Amino acid sequence: MASKPKKQKLTPGGEAERLQKQCASVLKAMQRAPAAVAFLSPVDWKALKLPSYPKIIKQPMDLGTVENKLMGGKYATVSEFKEQVNLIWDNAHLFNEEGSDIYDSATQLRLDFEQRMRSVPDGPLREGGGSSSGGASAGLSSDDLAHCKAILKELKKKHEAEAFLTPVDWKALGIPDYPTIIKRPMDLGTVMQQLDAGNYTSVRKVADDVDLVWTNAMTYNMDGSPIYAAAAKLKNFSDSKFAPLLVSRSAADVELPTELTFEMKHQLNQNAALLSSKDLYGMVGIVEETCKKALDQPNASEVEIDIDTLDVQTFMRVEKYVQDCLRAKKKNKQ
Repeated sequence: MASKPKKQKLTPGGEAERLQKQCASVLKAMQRAPAAVAFLSPVDWKALKLPSYPKIIKQPMDLGTVENKLMGGKYATVSEFKEQVNLIWDNAHLFNEEGSDIYDSATQLRLDFEQRMRSVPDGPLREGGGSSSGGASAGLSSDDLAHCKAILKELKKKHEAEAFLTPVDWKALGIPDYPTIIKRPMDLGTVMQQLDAGNYTSVRKVADDVDLVWTNAMTYNMDGSPIYAAAAKLKNFSDSKFAPLLVSRSAADVELPTELTFEMKHQLNQNAALLSSKDLYGMVGIVEETCKKALDQPNASEVEIDIDTLDVQTFMRVEKYVQDCLRAKKKNKQ
């Protein structure tokens, strides 16, 4: 059973108090639902003999814990409260098989929760502003955080991702050379854990860590092996998902030149040749958004950019994006 929550003091009649009461009312209704029995307290994976649970579920959550955090003022906004409740259902869907009792209960409760929260507007749950300890860190907005988490959740649900959900246990797998070849291990569970802890300062850093999962796998495993093939497939998927975010974050205004010189175009062409496939997705995205006439697709798997056809504004956006990518690449090698 969850311990009795320690209440924060709110100004009577204030917006934060009103919204807290509305969220608490919804939460109480959820706790009374017959299907919620399995979600009232933390999953006791030891008693249930589920040793894989903490390896797969990196941020456990339950209704009792949410209640404690809500009444203790740990949520800054209604959105954060909703995100934590939805994490309960996400965890249940991730760990349990589709069609199982727990999976179906989580689906039913999610729909019930969403229906009840429609009457609760977003707003503050604490007075005096500030963000919660689990919120977005400096440089990563709440929107960016939500988008990145959504991409991670999509990736983790794919059956090809099973080998990438937790750190590689090279001792158990009998591959002692792994740490000598892979200098910076990474897995999807660790990325999500870092997101939850607010340790990322930009979308690019998140995308780079996700990309590291695939490049590590493709570096250590032979081309054509099942792990290599799975990593390549997931890399293409994650690249396509992160590209629009990376593009939109690189669209800052820059001073436009009166004309584009041959030297400028030549330099951009050389720099673009140094980009990874993930970064090239972003470059294509910029051109597709603002200057489609510069794109040429000779076949289904290849897209070419005619730099001579780019207008000045698009050219400068692309140049800035490429420079940002190269700086990030250089920094990661240090």
